[in-house]
Amino acid sequence: DWQVTPSGTMGYAKAEVTCGGIDTRALSSKTMECNDVPGLYFIGEVVDVTGWLGGYNFQWAWASGYAAGQAV
Repeated sequence: DWQVTPSGTMGYAKAEVTCGGIDTRALSSKTMECNDVPGLYFIGEVVDVTGWLGGYNFQWAWASGYAAGQAV
């Protein structure tokens, strides 16, 4: 069993990923429309989705934007 315990961080300014945003359970997975407020859509980085480095967050932004755009 090999474990590494971080000794700290370089702070928010150097962070690669931050967490938080609109809970995906509050949205339609097909349209990105808010379940509680019809006509309100959330896409991209305002949604609580974290992608690995390497373009995954760009792909999420494009895909969620496309899904919402097709719905309006």
